[in-house]
Amino acid sequence: MRGRIMALIKNAWLGPLENPKYLKPYALKFNMNGIEKTWELAKTFDSVAVMIYNTERKVFVMVRQFRPAVFCKSEAAKSVPWNPETPPTNEYSTDPGKTWELCAGIIDRDDSPEEIAVAEVYEETGYKVSITDLVKISKVVNGVGTSGAFQHMYYTEVVDTDRVSEGGGLVEEGEIVEVVEIPRDGIESFAFDETKPKPPGCMLACMWWLNNHSHLNK
Repeated sequence: MRGRIMALIKNAWLGPLENPKYLKPYALKFNMNGIEKTWELAKTFDSVAVMIYNTERKVFVMVRQFRPAVFCKSEAAKSVPWNPETPPTNEYSTDPGKTWELCAGIIDRDDSPEEIAVAEVYEETGYKVSITDLVKISKVVNGVGTSGAFQHMYYTEVVDTDRVSEGGGLVEEGEIVEVVEIPRDGIESFAFDETKPKPPGCMLACMWWLNNHSHLNK
């Protein structure tokens, strides 16, 4: 695992969502078997995710970053005030909200999912790959109860010389992405390690690799 990034969040508070950019709530009203229903939904972007395997050092290259939604489910967030009259003065470690993930990003422009996947690999991890290096894992549905957004999942292999920058995300957008490495021999235990929170797609990719590629690079 590469150097750990320490970070804090300060003056945190919760409040109603105004002028949403990435998530837009709405409702579907319908009748099913004579019962009137209203289903609460949120429109979000589809996304891509890439499992990266360094064949030279036999490690999986993933990312670790702060996710506010995960933080808000933690014990630490219970003291964050709701809609205070004056801005609060507080400070929290970002650790309760950090997750281990595949390199990923939203599809928020007209580029193909493959083009966005290649760009995200470079931005987040510093590895330079091409579309022809991508192997499709699957297209899955995220948030089946709320958004129904699709995620296009890929796999790619790299070597050390493919890493042309430090990665870390887009500084101008305030991204802080920590590049982490998981040894090949520990990928199954990592997938089910609850001390390392991760999305289901990350677990799926780990098991896909074990089922399809574990015989490689032994």
